[in-house]
Amino acid sequence: MPNTIPSSTAFPKEVFNLDRQTLEDSYLGIRKSYTSLMRSRGAFRGQAQRSKEAMKSLEVRLRAIAEREASIRVDAYEMLEIVTNVIGDLEDAGDNLVSEFEAYENGKKTYQGGSFFGRLIKAVIKFINSWRSSKNKLEQILEKQDSIKKQLELKDGSNS
Repeated sequence: MPNTIPSSTAFPKEVFNLDRQTLEDSYLGIRKSYTSLMRSRGAFRGQAQRSKEAMKSLEVRLRAIAEREASIRVDAYEMLEIVTNVIGDLEDAGDNLVSEFEAYENGKKTYQGGSFFGRLIKAVIKFINSWRSSKNKLEQILEKQDSIKKQLELKDGSNS
């Protein structure tokens, strides 16, 4: 098998003037070149098929990673939204409680504290309700955190 395929000029252009031996040598050279070409073609097609299969496998793995990452990202954004809402609710309830306590303190000095006492009690109740609500939301955050941990563990386990 030759290392390179000979040029077409290596073969006679016109065959009617050739003796039998030259004609046979040219035919055998063409046949040998054709055989080499077919082997190279087969090797190339085999490599192309293996590359195609490797690309398909890589695509499947990349899609799976992207889906996992997207799922984790969604959970993280949901957790962030819950935390932001809890902090906002507690801040509002705390501001209301401080405001009503200050009004009660100022009213108490003028002997009108009794009228502010009811609003102070309502602010305390609102703060307690916000506190309880935030504790429930904390449970949601912890559940999402566990879900993310499990997804990450599955991902780490699949790479082993």
